[in-house]
Amino acid sequence: MIKKTFYNLPQEKKQRIIDAVMSEFSSSETGKVNINRIIKAANISRGSFYQYFDDKVDLVEVLAKKFVEQSFDKLSKAQKSCDNDIFDTYEKLFDIITNFTRDNHKKLILKNLLKNLRANDDLISEYMLYRFDGLESLHTFCNKFNTENLRYKNDDDVKLLAQILTQELKNALFNVFVIGTEIEDEKNSYLRKLEIIKFGAIL
Repeated sequence: MIKKTFYNLPQEKKQRIIDAVMSEFSSSETGKVNINRIIKAANISRGSFYQYFDDKVDLVEVLAKKFVEQSFDKLSKAQKSCDNDIFDTYEKLFDIITNFTRDNHKKLILKNLLKNLRANDDLISEYMLYRFDGLESLHTFCNKFNTENLRYKNDDDVKLLAQILTQELKNALFNVFVIGTEIEDEKNSYLRKLEIIKFGAIL
């Protein structure tokens, strides 16, 4: 897990580390993440690296949070275009994040990221499904959702619904970026799950 010491760093130093991580993953020659290259590019010591991160698996979350951060403006616009409908917003969010694969630079980062994910498949699977919180910041959008068409309208229930949808989104992104499922196939499955959650399974 990314440690608080990383988040408490001065913005300039934190950005330097993020840039070093991005650079490592965007190198076309990268087969495995090399911590030595990262600490050299970031101008930090190996000891400092482990003051900020438990292991190199945390770098997955650094990248994911960076991508989510870059998605926020598009997410806000998507939310407005959907009249703040929570289900339509989560559908568009899948498109926003998977669209990163259409940017050559980001696609290269994701490609090299996948090499490392598959090299540590069991560890990454456990991390993505249970430890990863790179999408938790999405919950900040909960108070903007329109509750008129929802059965449960109080803030706590809307947050619970957002947590359920966020978990389904994480599972779908895991299948796309780790398992390698085709985007359209995974989107169809993801939308079907959203539909079941939206309308329920009981007559």
